[in-house]
This record gives sequence, C-alpha cells and structure tokens, in this order.
Amino acid sequence: METNTAELIENLRRSQAENGRVEVKAAAGGFPKSVLETVSAFANGDGGTILLGLTDPAEGLQPVEGFNAQAVHDASVEAIRSKITPRPPVDIQIEAADEQHRIVRIDVLPGDPTQKPYYIEAHGMYNGSYQRVGEADIRLTKYEIDRLLENRSQPRYDEELVSEASFKDLSPTLVSAYVARLREEQPRVFATLSDREVLLQARILRIDSEGREVPTLGALLAMGSYPQAFFPQLMMSVVVLPGEELGEVTEDGRRFLDNHSCTGPIPSMLDEAMGVLVRNMRKTSTMEGLNSSGIGRVERYEYPLEAIRELLVNALMHRDYSPGARGSQVQVELYTNRLVVRSPGGIYGAVTIRDFGQPGVSSTRNSYLASILTDLPDPGTGRLIAENRASGIPTVLRALKDAGLPAPQFADRLLYVQVTLMQPPQGASSTEQKTAPEDKTQQATHSTGKHSADAVEPAGADASLDGLSERQAGIVRGLRAQGEAVSTTYIQEHWGRGASRTSITNDLRRLVEAKLIVPTAPPRSKNRKYRAA
Repeated sequence: METNTAELIENLRRSQAENGRVEVKAAAGGFPKSVLETVSAFANGDGGTILLGLTDPAEGLQPVEGFNAQAVHDASVEAIRSKITPRPPVDIQIEAADEQHRIVRIDVLPGDPTQKPYYIEAHGMYNGSYQRVGEADIRLTKYEIDRLLENRSQPRYDEELVSEASFKDLSPTLVSAYVARLREEQPRVFATLSDREVLLQARILRIDSEGREVPTLGALLAMGSYPQAFFPQLMMSVVVLPGEELGEVTEDGRRFLDNHSCTGPIPSMLDEAMGVLVRNMRKTSTMEGLNSSGIGRVERYEYPLEAIRELLVNALMHRDYSPGARGSQVQVELYTNRLVVRSPGGIYGAVTIRDFGQPGVSSTRNSYLASILTDLPDPGTGRLIAENRASGIPTVLRALKDAGLPAPQFADRLLYVQVTLMQPPQGASSTEQKTAPEDKTQQATHSTGKHSADAVEPAGADASLDGLSERQAGIVRGLRAQGEAVSTTYIQEHWGRGASRTSITNDLRRLVEAKLIVPTAPPRSKNRKYRAA
C-alpha cells in the first residue's frame, strides 16, 4: 500500500484507472454505502486503500467541490466500526488533495485469517462477505466462505470414513512398507501387533457404526490401490503445452503435446507426474569433470527435479479435501516458459505467501494425511513421501537458486493456490551460461520459447521511462528483455502487478502513444500482440 497520498493520486492519474488495491469514490452526497463492500473485500484479501472526495480516474481525479471531509470521515468511522463484523483493521484519515481541498483516506489492512470473513452484519455472513477481483467487489460464494471459516479450527475431512471401502482396497505393498516403518520407528507401540492391529492402532482403519473396519479418506489417498474408484477427481492432471498460453496450438492443430491423468495413491501419482514432466522437459548435458562413475557428462532439466517433487507433494498433501472440492484435481501445466502447479483450496491457517520459505513457518490443513505421508516410504526408493517439517518451500528456493532460476511466483486465492516456476528472461540459467558452447547439447521435447539475451535493465536506468507509472515502466522493461511480441494476457500475468485487464489495456494504449511499444495487429484483432519499440 502506498504511504504518500499525493504520490498515490499522481500514479492513479497517470494510469487513468483504479486497480485491485485502490478504490476511488466521489462521495459528494456523504458516506457511500458501497464503501462497506470494499472494506469487506480488502479485509478478506490483501488489503487496500479507499479515497473519498475525488472524481473518477478517467475524469482526472479532481477534488469534488463541496465535499465535507470531516463529516465523511466521522461517518466512515461510525459505519465501518458498527456495520462490519468482526471489526476490520482500518486507518481513516483526512488528507490534503491539494492546497485547497481535503479528502478522506481509508487504509484497510489484511484481516486476521482466524477472523475472516469480514462481512456486512445487516446482510449476514453468507450474503455480506466480499472479495476483490480486479477493480470490483464480488460477493464470496458459500464454498469460499467455508474455506475462510476453516482457518478458525483444524479441518478433519481427511479423517472421514469411506464407508464403501474396506481393508482389501488398500495396496498390500504400501501397507507393508508403512507397517514396517512404524515397527522400526516405534517398536514399543507396534512391534508385537499384527499388520491389521497396527492399522487399527494407527487409525488407518477405523470401526464404523456397523462394526466394520473401514479406511479413512487420508488412508485411502495415501495407500489405496485405486482411490479414484471412490473419488474420480482426486487425481493429478499433467499437460504439456506448445506455447506460453492456453489455447495455442501446434502447426498440426494440437492443443497439448502431452496430456496425462495421474491416478492411484499419492506415491503413484507422484511417480507418474514426475515421469511425464521428465520426458517432456528440455534437457541440457554438460561436461563438468568426472563423476563417481567416471563419467563427466551431467544432465540437467530445465527445472530442478527436487523442486518439482516438493511442489507436487505439497499440492497433494495440503489441497482442500472438503466435499465441495472433491470434484477438482491438482493441475500441472508445462509451458515453454514456465511450469505451473495449481492446488484446490487457498492457503490454510495464519500463513500467508509472504511467510513462505521463512524458518519454522508451516500450517497443515490435512494433519492426519500429512502424518501418514511422513511415515510412508516409497516402495521403489525407500524415501519417505513427505517430511512435513516446514522444509518444502526452503528446499524449492534453494534448488531454484542453485540452478540459476528465478524464485517461484505464488498466488493465493480462496479457490486455489498456485506456484509458478519461470525460466529466466535471458532464456538460460546461470549454470548454462558458464558452460562452453562446445560442451553442451540441447534436447527439446516441447516447443522452445524465444527469449532475449539482454539482461533486464534496472528501474530508472532509461530516461525514456520518466513519467510512466511503475507498472508501465515494468511492462516496457519486460518487453525489451523478452525480445519478441507477446499477448496482452501474457503482459498482464507477468508484469501487471495484479491490475485488471482494463487497466493493462489502458497502460498499453498509453505506451503505444508514447512510441515505447509497438502493436503487431489492429486493435480488434485476436492476434494482436505487443513488442518493444
């Protein structure tokens, strides 16, 4: 959030549009009731700022004549304090718009995750809770509200009994590996018990109301022979795409270069997904001296396998398994310039994206499933499926850094959590750049993206960018580094800073007018892209 009101107003004037973090209202007739919806949306999300007493950005954000800043300030304090439950974290101040005019500024901080949703009390929780989507305040769905309410207690969906299943639906191989692990690690408890008694003691099997031994949902997902017989969509899909956006096709009309549904228990889904990615990722071979086998050629994939595996484990272990999410799958998308892992359900608990990678920071939605996976060895390798020691994201960060790749991009929504691994703008990792050309061979199994070899110029390095907003300057620098024309969608995703499509379109129009970027097609063409001038 901006701290300087004058700077905030000036940036809005340059962009001629609001954005996901700023809302402007004239409030000529006093405190607008719609402000309550915006406060709810900001508090339920990442916070934001509301400015009262200014015209629309398209009209130049001019002070509203006759605006009574003190009266609107007092009404804002009273309304927000008495009409939104729980009381949102806000700071309400009277600020100077210019030498003659005063406006009201409302800064809304992100709400406490254990208190969300923040809602308009008169409308009730399920009708008065909002979220920010672009420049609009959208009412939360029942599913989204239920996900927020989960943060107030520990979800237990992974402990539900699957009444249609039985002991015979568990994999003998995985059960044997799990039981052996428990006997080895906790002999005092499990050494003298039979396999079935171990499973009952560990609550893998439980006795239902009819006296039957029934597996839990978490146990079936971790050790079931085929959990999808009971929950068809609790799987992982992996698609390999020919371009940088969904919908792009190959010359022969194919939308996917590979499309695989990974099923079975979680260990099997992990193995299948890794196999699909390994056979489709670009691979670099380098000569780096002799290894332990006397062979000097080392193969590296475009993304570290260790990082990918951690992300897949996290996606399967921490996804939402509530009834409303069981029709959704974990999605993995390999583009020519990035790898995306998307998991149903937002981040659970008090953890935020800003906390990711910090020592000791962890919040486990499915604690029962996590406990199983931390004691379940992979029968093929003997490696435990998960650690659940808050080490996953630090492992990813370290692996990417060692490979010369950018840090991952995280997106947290109520419907999903998304992690994106990007290729560097120059199209080669730092490790590859240090390797002599004659020592490298390239193998590409999906279309190779084009990238500029030029480094991204630092902010403020070019006087031609003076007078642009930070986002507009970032777009220009990004296109210069990209070296080729890209779509509006690509620009919004990579350099849009959370702005709406309308705001990005306005940015692009101004940059075209300033002759800093060049469109490749007429305005209404579906093939219209932009490149640096």
